[in-house]
Amino acid sequence: MKEAILGALAGLPPLLKVAIVSALPIFEVRGGIPVGMAQGLPLAEILPIAIIANVLIVIPILLWFNRIADWLIARGIFTGIVRRLIARARAKKPMVDKYGVYALTLFVAVPLPVTGAYTGALVAAVFEMSFWRAVICLTIGVVIASIIVTALSVAGFYSYNAVAG
Repeated sequence: MKEAILGALAGLPPLLKVAIVSALPIFEVRGGIPVGMAQGLPLAEILPIAIIANVLIVIPILLWFNRIADWLIARGIFTGIVRRLIARARAKKPMVDKYGVYALTLFVAVPLPVTGAYTGALVAAVFEMSFWRAVICLTIGVVIASIIVTALSVAGFYSYNAVAG
């Protein structure tokens, strides 16, 4: 699947490839930065595009996830599952209010599968974190993840080939 996505981007301008790959939930900046580096783009161009694309794409999750979940519940779609997951998560709200900013930022900052801005945005939405607080946490986490991915890519541990499969 990764090859198909990257193949579909062939022919697009290099920075647009970086933005698209960075905005995809499978890749995020973990994929966008190596893709840009593999194309020989300077880091000064890659990093802002990758970070902005990764953060902007998750804003709809912050804004609409709870409304969509409520809509699904009201219509009886996945009602039991959605209700249980949200109720279970929200029961831990006091702990999240106390440590949530640090935990969310750290969670997004670790460039591993299932972590990142998409999952972080879902966590922030479920815990009803304020919009701007969540955006700040996600942005800081994405910046840290970008630094880690860049360092690993420059060191040769993380490459376009690893992203491509």
